[in-house]
Amino acid sequence: MDSQCEKIQNQMADYILGILNQEKVDALKHHISECEQCRAHLQSLEKEKSLLTQFSQNIDAGMDVRCGRAISALSTLKDYTTEKSIWRIIMHKKITKFAAAAVIIVAVLLVISFLDNSVTPAYAVDQTADAIREVKTVYMAGEFYMQGQFECWMKYDGDPDRPTHVWLGRAGHNLCKVCSPAGVFGLNKRTNRVHFALRDERSKDWIFKFGSFFNDIVKKAEKSDSINIDNEIDSSTGKEIIAVLIKTSKREQKFLVDPETKLPLSFSTIRDDNPLEMMKMTLVVKNLTEIRYNELPPEGIFDLPDDAVIVEEEVDCMVDPDSGLIADGMTRQEACLEIAKQTGRALVDLDIETLCKLDLFFRLYPPLIWEQIKTMKENGQWVKEVVIKGEPYQEGELWYVPIEIQGQNGKNEVQNAMIKFYEMEGKTFCFIIGSKEKGVVD
Repeated sequence: MDSQCEKIQNQMADYILGILNQEKVDALKHHISECEQCRAHLQSLEKEKSLLTQFSQNIDAGMDVRCGRAISALSTLKDYTTEKSIWRIIMHKKITKFAAAAVIIVAVLLVISFLDNSVTPAYAVDQTADAIREVKTVYMAGEFYMQGQFECWMKYDGDPDRPTHVWLGRAGHNLCKVCSPAGVFGLNKRTNRVHFALRDERSKDWIFKFGSFFNDIVKKAEKSDSINIDNEIDSSTGKEIIAVLIKTSKREQKFLVDPETKLPLSFSTIRDDNPLEMMKMTLVVKNLTEIRYNELPPEGIFDLPDDAVIVEEEVDCMVDPDSGLIADGMTRQEACLEIAKQTGRALVDLDIETLCKLDLFFRLYPPLIWEQIKTMKENGQWVKEVVIKGEPYQEGELWYVPIEIQGQNGKNEVQNAMIKFYEMEGKTFCFIIGSKEKGVVD
């Protein structure tokens, strides 16, 4: 048997059970129309499925009894191919003792759950993809790798990867971002400051593509045959739910899926061998602790507040009068030198509170990053000294201070700290908002 025939025959069980994607179905049909050997093999598998179905229809006792009868019946089944039958495929995948015959028929490579003491309809991941396409609204609460805890509301009109409206906020922070057909704006709830732009950001990285999130993770795992489907007990409701466990070489993740709607209820990263890789990207979901569907979002959540203070630059709406350096009574140069000195001392001492107060960049660090930094400091791999290398200078509205960050490992880095001044509530503040080398914090 040549490699093409072997590939096609390996797909036949999935084809019979209706879980093979359309592209592969078309290729399979084309092949068997020209290959008598594969056509005969498919016919034998289809006959075997019919026989298995007859066995499954007679299984009506409790789950354990059903499993026993199904396995016993299948073990004595005579009429199946000696080379690659559905039964042999199931045995090879080591899922035979998981469910009764009715489930085994439709599962093959997927482990299917029994719910509410009865056999549920077969679950295939395509059902979740189809269900997501019908969603009108989604509420999510979870955790980004880089940005920490968040909440999100989304509205859809047919495309779950391109929402019509988005509200995204970080837990414990005043800033939220809103995208709607009217434009996009960042809102600081503490100061009521808003930066508004007439642009469509629905294709930007910060827009969570809910529709493809599930599919993309599953597709990556399919390449290495590392998807297991099982059932679990929901700790909050006591009901059984579908658990889709996805393993790749670097991480292990799990979706919990509602057996009735086939929609994800939560998503968790169980193991991650390289979280720093994920932290290089701004908004990457690590966990979704709660997902709700088709609820009315809070009234006005997507609207621009009528009394908002409009600012010209996006970073302006990120700052609060509760943080930053009060620059009253100082010249711009004096304030720049002072905030650079205070930030430098805090960096060496790993004074997290001061760093988050003076420098917007450090506010983005989630707890995991801080724990890693603490370990680096303990191991002599952190910052030894921050040296001011020149006088502050102005370019447009921004000010810069040349600094050198000297590491305990002997590595040094030269940057120009980027500083901006703000007038809020009758006071003058300044913040470090990034650096000339790395840009503005976003």
